[in-house]
Amino acid sequence: MTDPAGRTRTPVSLARRVIVAVIVVSFSAAAISGIVVLLGAELGPTAWRVLSTTSVVGAFSVAVLCCVSLVGRRLQTFGYIGAGVSVVAAVLVLIALWGQPTWEAEAFWDSLWTAVAASVAFSFASLLLLLADRRRTAVRIGLIVTLALFAIVFAMVIYPVWTDEYGGEPYSRVLGIVSILAALGAIVLPVLSLLLQERPRRDSGEADDASLSPASIALLRAEAAERGVTPDELVDSLLRPVSLAAPPAYDLPPAYEGPPAYEPPPAYEPPAQRP
Repeated sequence: MTDPAGRTRTPVSLARRVIVAVIVVSFSAAAISGIVVLLGAELGPTAWRVLSTTSVVGAFSVAVLCCVSLVGRRLQTFGYIGAGVSVVAAVLVLIALWGQPTWEAEAFWDSLWTAVAASVAFSFASLLLLLADRRRTAVRIGLIVTLALFAIVFAMVIYPVWTDEYGGEPYSRVLGIVSILAALGAIVLPVLSLLLQERPRRDSGEADDASLSPASIALLRAEAAERGVTPDELVDSLLRPVSLAAPPAYDLPPAYEGPPAYEPPPAYEPPAQRP
């Protein structure tokens, strides 16, 4: 499929466009409902629920956008999972807002808080994973440490939700320290990646086929082996345009040996005199 400009649309770009369009439409509808309530309706319980719905849709729309930023990259599966978790969390919050389940429904409330915490964690992690392709050692180590801190915070947040054991003041202190370190990493890591210049790719005789799938690499090697050439030579022969083909070998003319050596004429001998 092509767009009006003639560019080909890939399934990934189409999926991204559809997700963004759904988010914009839903958020716009919620925003219009909130404006209508503020302009005309009385601010009763229903009006506050409409305004709260607008806020919920807006907040979780941002979470979904953060997750789908990974679409088209190596870790796009993580982004899809995060977007799904964010949608589930938004639905649970809306059910709690409009359905008003009782507090005795512990499984529902535990699932709701877990989904909300997971949505926040997936959103921040998806933004940080945009740096996964950076080759600087400091950025890679910082990314691993920061993601580990986010995982610890998430585990410490949902542990009291499901066990009803809050751990007292020491638990809260540790949770606060880990949360501060995770927030620090989320701020410092992008700045560090901007300040550190990327190292140039190493120039080696082997082709950098990291962007190719294993199946494509295997096919290239098999075809090169059948033709008796290397994979580099196979790709070069397939992709090199005719205008860039190597010119035919030029045979140099024979070396110039100079003029022939000068030989002086024989000495003049006068004719013999007659007696």
